[in-house]
Amino acid sequence: MDKALAQKVIDRIASAKSPALFTHLRPDGDAFGSLLGLAHVLKDRGQNPSLVQDVPDQLPSEADLFVVLDTSTRERVGKKTTDWKKPVDVVIDHHVSNPGFGTLNLIVPEIPATAGVLYRLFEMAGWKVSPATATCLYAGLSTDTGSFRYRGTDAQTLRIAASLVDLGADPSDIAKHCYLSVTPQRYQLKKLTIETLSLKDNKKSGFLTIFPDFYSKSGAKSEDTEGIIEEVTCIQGLEVASLFEFGPEGGLRVSLRSKGRVDVNAIASSLGGGGHRAAAGIRFPKDGEKNRDRVLAAISKAISALED
Repeated sequence: MDKALAQKVIDRIASAKSPALFTHLRPDGDAFGSLLGLAHVLKDRGQNPSLVQDVPDQLPSEADLFVVLDTSTRERVGKKTTDWKKPVDVVIDHHVSNPGFGTLNLIVPEIPATAGVLYRLFEMAGWKVSPATATCLYAGLSTDTGSFRYRGTDAQTLRIAASLVDLGADPSDIAKHCYLSVTPQRYQLKKLTIETLSLKDNKKSGFLTIFPDFYSKSGAKSEDTEGIIEEVTCIQGLEVASLFEFGPEGGLRVSLRSKGRVDVNAIASSLGGGGHRAAAGIRFPKDGEKNRDRVLAAISKAISALED
């Protein structure tokens, strides 16, 4: 982590009285964990942070700092924000594809979760990490590393996790809430989606599809898609897994996962998305079926290149 840049971020955050904290649309565990973890630290410091989920037409007037966490592009904060006159003051992220859309951009790809970046930032600043903060950061770190299974989980990652446990995070309790608390609706969505499984490229790639009516059939919510792609990734011999979620108006949301040999960030970036080498995503506002075929063709090309 760039210490000079990190110090500028620390100084800027410390100077704010009422920072507004944002993360990406359809937040995952790292997004929620980072958002809540930073909020806890700032409250403990006597600051008055606001956590923004329903994006307003304008940045709240009382906010004197605009912070975006775990978000690779300005658009993923919400389209409304692209018209705001106020620039993003601070971006804290770990996505290698992040172009740096803030005034200060602390982007640390070598740490596999934004929650881990925040821990190192708090450590450097000497800010108190309470048990509540440690719990949020551990949840973010655990979920974004697939319970420490994904590539990028190195000694530093495990040292951060151990430090958070020392500070009050309970791995067993966090795992129970993150992985053993599936609603019947979410389980039904998972069941419907798994039945769409298709394997291709000599069974080295596989994909699942979520159709719009799956939500009405299951009673699930959009955030209930989290983790479903792992059902493909675990197939023996597979190199790339993908999940295609069709929107009711023809759009398409794509999630990509790699076991390591294929750079899915390169695939996503070539089609307007981004992420990491092992996990990436793309959003298409229209032409869902056409764009699904483009993604599948790019995956096939990448897998074919492994055999050359």
